[in-house]
Amino acid sequence: MPRQERALAMSPRSQVLARRRFALIGLGAAVLVTLLLALFTGSVAILILNLIIDVILAGYIAMLLQIKQGKSMPQFSPRSPRDDDEEVRVVPR
Repeated sequence: MPRQERALAMSPRSQVLARRRFALIGLGAAVLVTLLLALFTGSVAILILNLIIDVILAGYIAMLLQIKQGKSMPQFSPRSPRDDDEEVRVVPR
């Protein structure tokens, strides 16, 4: 079965997991390639690039772990008045 037909046959959840896996593998490969390039060439610029990709990979893994644990980023929502809150009134001068 061609790739496009398989992608259409996959459930939306399976597609999301496949994209996440692809991104994780891609970031891991980028870390490995840039590290090897930095070691073989002795380039400080490539080493800095490797460190940046390391941070991106760590952030991506942290995001995946938050998603897996069911925790999302805190969202701001308007406060609903409670009984124990003081009422604030604006008085014109």
